[in-house]
Amino acid sequence: MSAARGLYLHWEGKKLYRQRVPTPRLLEPVSKLSVGNVHDNLIVEGDSLQVMASLKSRYAGAIDVVYIDPPYNLGKDDFRYSDRRFRDPDADDSDAVYVSNEDGGRHTKWLNFMAPRLYMLWEMLNDERGVIFVSINDVELFRLGMLMNEIFAEENHVGTLIWNGSTDNNPTRIAVEHEYILCYAKNKDRLPPVWTGHQAIGKDLMLAEYERLRKKSKTLETIRTAFRNFIRANRETLGSLVHYSHVDEEGPYTGLRAVHNPGKMGHFYDVIHPKTKKPCRPPARGYRYPPDAMMKLVNAKPSQIIFGKDHNQIVQLKTYLRDYVPTLKSVINDIDARTGANTLARLFGNREMFRNPKPVELIERILDFSTTANSLVLDPFAGSGTTGHAVLSLNKADSGRRRFILIEEGRGKNGKDRFARTLTADRIKRAIRQDGYDDGFTFYGTGRKLDRAAIIGLERDALANLICQADETGRGKPIMRLSGHTYVIGKNPRGEGICLVWKGADNSEVTPPDLKAAAEEVMAAGLKRPFRIYGTFCRIADVSTSWRFCQIPDEIMTQLHIAEDFEPEIEEA
Repeated sequence: MSAARGLYLHWEGKKLYRQRVPTPRLLEPVSKLSVGNVHDNLIVEGDSLQVMASLKSRYAGAIDVVYIDPPYNLGKDDFRYSDRRFRDPDADDSDAVYVSNEDGGRHTKWLNFMAPRLYMLWEMLNDERGVIFVSINDVELFRLGMLMNEIFAEENHVGTLIWNGSTDNNPTRIAVEHEYILCYAKNKDRLPPVWTGHQAIGKDLMLAEYERLRKKSKTLETIRTAFRNFIRANRETLGSLVHYSHVDEEGPYTGLRAVHNPGKMGHFYDVIHPKTKKPCRPPARGYRYPPDAMMKLVNAKPSQIIFGKDHNQIVQLKTYLRDYVPTLKSVINDIDARTGANTLARLFGNREMFRNPKPVELIERILDFSTTANSLVLDPFAGSGTTGHAVLSLNKADSGRRRFILIEEGRGKNGKDRFARTLTADRIKRAIRQDGYDDGFTFYGTGRKLDRAAIIGLERDALANLICQADETGRGKPIMRLSGHTYVIGKNPRGEGICLVWKGADNSEVTPPDLKAAAEEVMAAGLKRPFRIYGTFCRIADVSTSWRFCQIPDEIMTQLHIAEDFEPEIEEA
């Protein structure tokens, strides 16, 4: 936005952040760190920007939901900044240092770190349903909001959540007990007009318990007592649904002050309290229902109006649990921040492995409202792996098939503890085993920067991995890597074979015998046609509908958007 049109955010480095795009890298699967034969859940070790550039050819426009918990820039060893990597996104971060509160450029460094990553995430989000959630606190809240407005556009701001997850009893001016989660859409006009939760685990548990008690108990009072005891014993699981603690002949219910007329003046008349026989205190703006409609609610069997203990209380409207539809409230009060560390303690026996991990319940709630059963979720600041854990938990709850991509480069203070391996992947592995999730993931390491020379210098197995990373038929969904074949190296989401002829750059022509043998291997493996076959050269025109030739390295470079640098010829005078 130009200065003449209104407010805009300016900082040293702003003009460069959209140009700072790393060269794609080879992503190499690490089988010993992977779990199960699951190729569409990914955990990738590496710099978030470099890894996203490497995944962009496959996932641009394919991500449904992004959740990020970036550095808050607290000045307490939470934000490492590399000026070398900002100026050259292909560089290592050996010059990176933790940014302190005394650093006069701390906010500029944070913006230079965040801006290119947020822009890359904008490119990867789905145009129809893509949304991003960003956790933050007061330190960078206002700069983040303006940066998000610039990249995603102010009109695509969906809303801001306030998570009140902790208690601060320290003496101070204002005790800060909350964080923020900013939500923006790729295109808000294309989102569903209403988000409704799919999970409602507490609702299902309560209704099932009510049905059990109804069949077992002889009196309504017995049911009421047992149902309240059930709620007390399961308060943590039920959350805000504990208010549905009343029971009548129709089932569990709660009372809502929905009888008043919001926004404008309503109806004024007397509603007589059944015990005191006096008029109940009316709402300030009057009742929303006319007298006849109110009397029908009062006289219904059972009555749909809840009276207070005397006439000094405003009457409430019964709302039954069966009609409850979850909504994502802007203020989240019922999820304790300590549950994140408690989960790590349960999985590892150590709650100090990671500073301030987000609770699974918090991310699961966000994803419950913003995803569908088949959504693809990306977290490029994966940390302890909470987002992946939340995806697995939500899938188990509603039989969904959501997939996750987690990216993490973090190291311990000694620089050696690569906790993408020791924490992120291990946490998901432990959760799968301990919590009984029928799922898995493939772990990838980030390899060398790719150019023409690097590609043709790869060994066959590494080249096969790269082809499965880059092939255009895997757009939005990964290509499954296959081994044990002479030609077949993978299959795309349509079940078509991907083949390779590779004996080095000088001896990898695709010949008629290669095509025949590859076709037989594709058929024997139960794969579909047309199959794609990679090699350096092919003298046979691929006019057949059963196969397509893909030239190495040109096809790979095109799909990964790798541009070659050419030295301009200088004409002599």
